[in-house]
Amino acid sequence: MSRERKATYGNLQELACELRLSEAAYSRAMEIAGLSPDRPTWRRYVDLFLTLVGTALILAGIAAFFAWNWADLSRFHKFALIQTGILAAAVAAWRFGLDSLVGKASLFAMAFLVGTLLAVYGQVYQTGADPYGLFLTWALLILPLCLIGRQWGLWLLFAVLLNLTVIMYYTQVLHPPDGWWQLSQVLGPLVWLGTTVADSTLASYLFALNVLVLVVWEVDASRGVGWMQGRAFPNLIALAAFATVLPPSLIMIVAGGAFTQHVSLSFVSPVLLAITTLVCLWYYRVKRRDLFILTLCLLSLILVVTSLVLRHLVEGTGSLLFVAILLIAQLSAAAWWLRTIARGWERPA
Repeated sequence: MSRERKATYGNLQELACELRLSEAAYSRAMEIAGLSPDRPTWRRYVDLFLTLVGTALILAGIAAFFAWNWADLSRFHKFALIQTGILAAAVAAWRFGLDSLVGKASLFAMAFLVGTLLAVYGQVYQTGADPYGLFLTWALLILPLCLIGRQWGLWLLFAVLLNLTVIMYYTQVLHPPDGWWQLSQVLGPLVWLGTTVADSTLASYLFALNVLVLVVWEVDASRGVGWMQGRAFPNLIALAAFATVLPPSLIMIVAGGAFTQHVSLSFVSPVLLAITTLVCLWYYRVKRRDLFILTLCLLSLILVVTSLVLRHLVEGTGSLLFVAILLIAQLSAAAWWLRTIARGWERPA
């Protein structure tokens, strides 16, 4: 008896290879299966791409404009220009509707300009407030926009601001940087942000924040909220959660106590990583199917196992060859398991 399988790009490609279909036959199969995008679909994706890119360029241009003309602009002109932009974005969101593409882009631009207004206010009046206060105030001010906007882009901005608030508060108030950690600030903001999660205490705070956001999102999505059914937001938040507890865990394995004098390393990060990996492997395979988060779990396991092997191996060419073989075996096993899971999901119940 033939087994029915859902028509997907992967299944059609596999079938085309087995039957050695011509390009015309493969294109016809794509059309029959409804996987070949038509002209309206292409137009919709092009509109989405151009709108998002245009919004990002406009916002970047506004920031560059103020940075370049800061000395030539009066206090009145600075606030007038930003507030005019916020008002124009609000009018556009109201005019086109919050559910339209232009309305969503305008609402996001409005939320971004609120942060620009706060930054300009702090520079003009030199309030002396700590940067974490800026990010926290920004997050609180755009919270109503997130609630009425019903788009994951605004909630992602809100989550990023909360993460930056926790990082800034910890590094400026609770645990000011010193030594190599302070040197990382000179190398740039991205390097500095990457080194902050080397501290297990800060990593635990960030992990708890992102996991809380992820749980709230998944609970609401499971209740059938329409605009929360996409997987981009939970995938990014899950990536952030793993990225906070994985680095300190790997540092503990590879470096041991070499960093304990500079940052707070403890077993809380490996424990959180292990619990999260096990829970996600069960939940996102059985309850909420998500190959991306399953891939994150397997990647974390591969990095931990490889780090443990590297820590206890004796130096030499043979050891490096063994690690290379082990890494290839782990990647192959992970790919096979993910492919098996994906095929199992495609079978009808």
